[in-house]
Amino acid sequence: MKDRDIDPEADARAWREADLPELTPEQEQALKLAGFETKKLRHLAAGGRYGRSLAISVLICFTDAYPQAAAVQDIARAGEANRMITSRSADEFEAVLQLRGLHSRRGPGGDPKVRKAKARLTATPATGVRWWSAWVLVVVPTLLLTSGLAAMDVGVGVVFGIIWLIIGWVLVVRRLAYRRAPTGHLVGQLYVMASICFVVAGMGASNAALLALGQQGVGSVDSQSEGVGGHGTHYFQCTVRQPDGAYVDLRSTGACPGPVGTPVTIVYVSGGQVLRPALGTASSLMPWAGLWGLGTLGGCGLLAGAAVRGRRG
Repeated sequence: MKDRDIDPEADARAWREADLPELTPEQEQALKLAGFETKKLRHLAAGGRYGRSLAISVLICFTDAYPQAAAVQDIARAGEANRMITSRSADEFEAVLQLRGLHSRRGPGGDPKVRKAKARLTATPATGVRWWSAWVLVVVPTLLLTSGLAAMDVGVGVVFGIIWLIIGWVLVVRRLAYRRAPTGHLVGQLYVMASICFVVAGMGASNAALLALGQQGVGSVDSQSEGVGGHGTHYFQCTVRQPDGAYVDLRSTGACPGPVGTPVTIVYVSGGQVLRPALGTASSLMPWAGLWGLGTLGGCGLLAGAAVRGRRG
């Protein structure tokens, strides 16, 4: 389209007669930024019904002259107008569409990454019962794993506790509580610190359980066996006879403290099938048991703080 073919007065008259909206300076500036000259767009609209439909679609896509959102058909017609009255390439037109959150092939919303980013920005966290239920859903399994399971097998309990804390953050906190809304830096920091506290608690859970449920007594060495670990490493396992007459492996691997029949002081639970005995006195188990208490209280407190901080925004 050449400028000498344009009659601004006639095109403006045709624009008004077609009941097209009078453009404000801001709307004309928006068209200019999108690469459309107002006089050329008016001349296009003066060419008949098809030209008017193209002009309307351009206005819908790049201005607020019309209230409705751009549909796929509007984007296609704006692309046709771009080919007819501008010298821009298809890639250049595509770039302008992206700035408006549009895409010629995907329609409104543009790039899926852009849509996801906008969804995160407009998402709002859960409220009321759903919010607090999500945090409880994180805390309860964590306690069962880092206190209950870790008391029976510290390695398994701590590992599964860490796995659950990761799952809890990704699936429960981020999706159920926050519903994909931004969580905030402080909430994430509190969650990480709480996770560390729960790991420390898991390391002392066995000592705490033995002190709470067991008693100190004198048993004797029964036997020593040798086993092969998962990586081919050899280890010794000591079996003791508890004061109640049960024969149970010590909870820690290693050589026996003496030959068969040697008296040993142990902290044990009757039967010893769930909580295996530990060498030493009750007082020797207290430091790690204390860390279990501090770690558990600290972890719960930090998660509660994260929930309260997140609830307040």
